[in-house]
Amino acid sequence: MSHSNERELQLLRKHFLSLLSEEAPRLDHPINDLFIQLDCAAGELRLYDDTDEELSRLPVYAWEDTGSVDAPSEAALETLREVVTRLEQKGYWDKALFARPFSVVLVRSDFSVLEELLFLDEELVQLSTPLLEGLNAELNEFLSELLVDLK
Repeated sequence: MSHSNERELQLLRKHFLSLLSEEAPRLDHPINDLFIQLDCAAGELRLYDDTDEELSRLPVYAWEDTGSVDAPSEAALETLREVVTRLEQKGYWDKALFARPFSVVLVRSDFSVLEELLFLDEELVQLSTPLLEGLNAELNEFLSELLVDLK
């Protein structure tokens, strides 16, 4: 992961954490869906609640002119997927303001779904498919090696 990508991850992480900050919370009621728009033409991340009300905007200058809101750059998508995954691993989405079922969804300018990044429902956790690609092949390879070792 590049140095600039790490800076973007830190910036996004802090921004998500600010949604629940005690001094100036942006969420004052439980939500079931967090919609994200990546506007790579303007170099901006926008967060919306499940009533399509804008919660916040964050400039990400490294993304400027690398795509559009309807077709974000692959680098921006990768960074966003990574930060959502890291927040899930740290238990961030377990806060009371994220009601179950809960999802984090990347949307276009018209709010049509580009990608579901996270879905939580009590015991079920589903991360975006690109993060899990190749898992089946890896499990098959592991099982094959395990069975060979048993013979």
